[in-house]
Amino acid sequence: MATDLHIISNCRSFTQNTIEEHKDEFLAKLKALKLDHITVIGSGKLTGDWEYELPEIYCEKQDKVIPDIDAKELISFNSPFVFNIRVYENCVELTTIYKYRFLYEDEKTDYINEFRKNIFDIISIFGGTEIIYLADNGCDKLAEYLECQVWEGVSYYDIKKDMINKKLPFVSDYDNLKLNNLNYRNIKELVFDDFKDLKSL
Repeated sequence: MATDLHIISNCRSFTQNTIEEHKDEFLAKLKALKLDHITVIGSGKLTGDWEYELPEIYCEKQDKVIPDIDAKELISFNSPFVFNIRVYENCVELTTIYKYRFLYEDEKTDYINEFRKNIFDIISIFGGTEIIYLADNGCDKLAEYLECQVWEGVSYYDIKKDMINKKLPFVSDYDNLKLNNLNYRNIKELVFDDFKDLKSL
């Protein structure tokens, strides 16, 4: 099963007005990170930089595309890098090129520090300080949080509170995540990161 890795973060509160006011500032800060472009087999290294996109919808009455003022997603930032970003009122979502199993693979040790640093730098732009990893495509518990709460505009803290109330254990030690313990039909822990080591630098 192709189960993609998603990341949600806390953030400052946003409205359509604050996004409109700060979108170019956010874009400039993202570009300043100078992330590495990804390489696609058969196409080579991608080019370009961050770009933003505001939600739109086709209006049949006007026969044109207009701003979607009812969209839960306030803005998205797309890139030729590992991450794309969706910003909601009280939550930031990062999509990645990785599968959820990446967190559990032994090979992650070669990349995890840079991966975490890039995540921390990105969420900091939006006022974020911590993350929870989720997954899509029917993955037990994680996909439900993503598709039924994040995409519906539920705040990061309400999602985290629900996880705590359901007594789902949070784990933060990446070294203890082993592939033979991962079962997409029975997720037994939530991978959480508050970047304490990076905040102290």
